[in-house]
Amino acid sequence: MKKVLAIILSLVMVLTCSGIAAFAEDTTVEENVPETEESINISDIAADLFATDLGLDNVIRPLSHIDISSTEAFAASMTKVLYGIVDLLIDAIVGAINFAAPSQNFIDCEDYATENFYEGHETFLDKPAEGAQWSLGYSSASIQTGDELDGNHYVGGSLDLDKYATAIMDDQRVRVISIDDGSGRGAVVFACIDAFGLALPDVREIRERLVYFAEANGIASINISVLHQHSCVDTYGMNAPLLKAIAVNPLANIYNSFAENDIKLITGKNDAFMENLFIVSARAIREAYENMEPGKLYFSETDVSEYIREKREPITCDWDLNRLRFVPDNDANRETWLFNGPIHCVGAGAGGTDITGDYPYYMEQYINKHADANFMLILGAELAISSDYTLIPDGLAPFEDIKVYGEALAKKVIETNAPETEVAPLLNIRFREYEVPVTNQILVFAAKMGIVTNLAVSHNANDTDLSVVTEMGYMELGNDLAIAIIPGELEPSIAYGGALDETNSYRNEPWEYPSMQEIIGDRELLIFGVTNDQIGYILTDNDYSSIISGVNEEIVATGDKAGSTTIVAFQELIDSIK
Repeated sequence: MKKVLAIILSLVMVLTCSGIAAFAEDTTVEENVPETEESINISDIAADLFATDLGLDNVIRPLSHIDISSTEAFAASMTKVLYGIVDLLIDAIVGAINFAAPSQNFIDCEDYATENFYEGHETFLDKPAEGAQWSLGYSSASIQTGDELDGNHYVGGSLDLDKYATAIMDDQRVRVISIDDGSGRGAVVFACIDAFGLALPDVREIRERLVYFAEANGIASINISVLHQHSCVDTYGMNAPLLKAIAVNPLANIYNSFAENDIKLITGKNDAFMENLFIVSARAIREAYENMEPGKLYFSETDVSEYIREKREPITCDWDLNRLRFVPDNDANRETWLFNGPIHCVGAGAGGTDITGDYPYYMEQYINKHADANFMLILGAELAISSDYTLIPDGLAPFEDIKVYGEALAKKVIETNAPETEVAPLLNIRFREYEVPVTNQILVFAAKMGIVTNLAVSHNANDTDLSVVTEMGYMELGNDLAIAIIPGELEPSIAYGGALDETNSYRNEPWEYPSMQEIIGDRELLIFGVTNDQIGYILTDNDYSSIISGVNEEIVATGDKAGSTTIVAFQELIDSIK
């Protein structure tokens, strides 16, 4: 990772300077620049250059918290100071590059208009409607095309120079449920795709393919999750061939700034694969809706803590595999089991080039065979939560351990004695858009180059002050369950409480926000994560660490404001319902 970043910074400095020269020499651009006092105002240029926090606080803060109680404590304190200095230098260098680098065409924040957004139910019911009954439909389909090994399909999951797919071990699928409580307010759809990530523009592209179908059938909400496998074809863009992208995209941005027809930027996404994903996902959603049938819904929780590893303090986690089990009235038809759990899909590692659906694929195979049930999984609050293979035998062949792990989870749920409760036919759902500031300068650069494909809006002329527009939701099932629908990988303590305090957090600052569980009250809270967007890791602001400190969450996070903006937006969403 550090080698890749060094190469990026070195090349970008050269290419950006070349880009500035080309831009300055282009007479077409000069003719379009009005010669006004405002256009040459030095103070405005300086304001744009320093629009972002360059990290002075990251040096001052650890200096004010030097611990001299022991040699070890003093060494740790000084290490934080060193990290802060390095972060300051990185932010300053990358911030200067971002100021000068030719940018893709962002939407100005004042011009942004919402499209293909579902607000959900206008009215929340406090009890089931008269004559209410659950109905649910299921569908599943492969999103593979057969061309994944042509050298033009990249594998998502980690930054690399040329990470194209070299082998296919099993399938990538989309799985869908359409569910309705019979209240007449419309069905709600959840689709989950085997993929590293799907940015909001692509989520809304799937919705665009369903506009007329959704209107004709009164569908209240369409939601797209991913299982965040680090071993599937890149659908997010981050795994672009970096050297080529850094060489070409700045020049393409210059050309696109004045040309009528845009040159396509290089990303890790394959156009044909994405088009097939859109077609197959939209078709599967229609099929799930058309497959809806009446039945009953049950909820249970199976403790799988021995298979979960929480890698980052605080050790806060939902240690269960939560299951919603739909039983059709027609007992000749298959049940549908919707699971929710926090375990990262990284059984094949983050840097491999073999395509696999990871442990969920093998969970599905086992449940199809031994329980004769449909399968779907939506990830929970999974920030740094991974699989624990301690109980899996050693010496297994490559990928056999993933199979055994997935089967072990499935077997435990099938054989569980955990109590199961019936869920009353009541579904309420509501969404809101919100903005997350991009304070991570590396992500600003990646966005300007088009390598990450989130919906970003610009707040200044040089596109150095960016925010990601995203959406979150809140859903109630029955009388006792609540689900927060989150557009990234959430720190579990934001959901459940127990965040690090001023003494123990990296920044030695308090976290002064209530948890999502506290905000919603008595209902049991579940998290549907990486849903309707992938904005990266959502950390508490006070524990946002140095990008060189040995953790990897910070480098693919929007920055140090994601946690607070998310919990504030969640509070506002809940307040809008009450």
